[in-house]
Amino acid sequence: MKISIKSMLHSYATRLTKKWSHDRLNTVGASEVGQCLRKTWFSKNEQPPDPNYVDRFGAKLRGDIIENHYWVPGLLSSLPEGVRLLYAGREQRTLVDGYLSATPDGLLTSVSHHCLAWLGIPDIGSDCLAVEAKSIDPRVDIKVEKPEHSFQTQAQMGLLRHATEHQPAYALISYVDASFLDDVREFAVAFDPAIYQAAKDRARLVMTTEDALRLPPEGKLSGGDECKYCPWSSRCAAVTVAGIPKEEKSLGENAAAELRHLRDVERQLAAAKDTTETEHAAAREAVKEFLRANGVRRYTGEDWAVSWSSVKGREMVDIKAAEAAGIDLSPFRKVGDPADRLTVK
Repeated sequence: MKISIKSMLHSYATRLTKKWSHDRLNTVGASEVGQCLRKTWFSKNEQPPDPNYVDRFGAKLRGDIIENHYWVPGLLSSLPEGVRLLYAGREQRTLVDGYLSATPDGLLTSVSHHCLAWLGIPDIGSDCLAVEAKSIDPRVDIKVEKPEHSFQTQAQMGLLRHATEHQPAYALISYVDASFLDDVREFAVAFDPAIYQAAKDRARLVMTTEDALRLPPEGKLSGGDECKYCPWSSRCAAVTVAGIPKEEKSLGENAAAELRHLRDVERQLAAAKDTTETEHAAAREAVKEFLRANGVRRYTGEDWAVSWSSVKGREMVDIKAAEAAGIDLSPFRKVGDPADRLTVK
C-alpha cells in the first residue's frame, strides 16, 4: 500500500470537473474565443492531446475554489440594499448567440449609475453591472486587466445583452490574489459592440472551418507562451509541416508578382524589427549605465519601478565532456517536434 497525499488530492481533483448542461462542443465559449484559433479548433473537434501532455489543472481548480467558496458567498452576504446578484453560483446560466456562448460569473442589478465613480466612471449608463471573478498568481504584478480577460468579458456582456432583458454597459473584473485573499484588484471594462462582433466572427470561424491548417497558429505568432501549455502543440506543428507543398511548381507572372509583394512587406517589417530591437537594447543599456553611475540598483516610484540584479546561470550538461568520459547518453536523447522554416531573401 502506497500513501501519497499528492496522489489522493489529484484523484479527488479528477472528480471535481464542472458539469455543464450546455454541450460545449457546439459553441466556442467566451473564455476560449480569445485563445489561439487553431488550439480552439483542436478542442472543438475532440482531437486527442499530445502523448506527453500533462493536464495542469491547478490554476483552474484554484479559480473554481475561490469563486465558489469566497467570491460568490462574499458578494451575496454583502450586497448593498436593493442590489441583486443574478446568474452566479448555482444560478449560473450558459447564454448562446450563434456559435458563441458564455457562462457569466454574475450580474448585479438595481445598481446606481455612479457605482463606479471611484474608478473614474461617473455614469455606467445602465442599472446593471456584469461582474467577473478571477484568481491570480501572487507573483504577477497586474496593473491593468489581462487582454484575454477583457475580451472574454466583452463577449459575456454582449451575450447578456443578446439573451436577457438586461443591458450592461460596463463590467467589473476582480482579481483575487491566490495567496493573500484580501488583495483584490478591480478593473472596469466598457462594452464595445465591435469587439463583441469580433468574438462572434472568431467563434464562427472555428466552428465552420474543416481543416486546422486553414487557421493561423496564433499562439506561435504571438510569441509561443500559449504553446507551452497547449495540449496540441506537437499536433499543431505536425499540421503546419504537413502543409508544406511536396512538389515544385512554377508560378505565373501575376502569382509571382503577388509573392514578390508579400516578400517585400516581410523584408520591410524585418528591417523595422531589427531597428526596434537595437534601439530597445540601447535604451536598456542606458538605464543600466544610469544606475551604475548613481550607485543604485533599484528605485520604486509611485506607479513605476526599475531594478537591476544578477541572475544565476542556467545549469547545463556538457554533452561533449560526458561522452568523452564514456557516458552513453543515447537512451536519454529524443527528437523534438517537427518545425517549419521559411527563408526570405
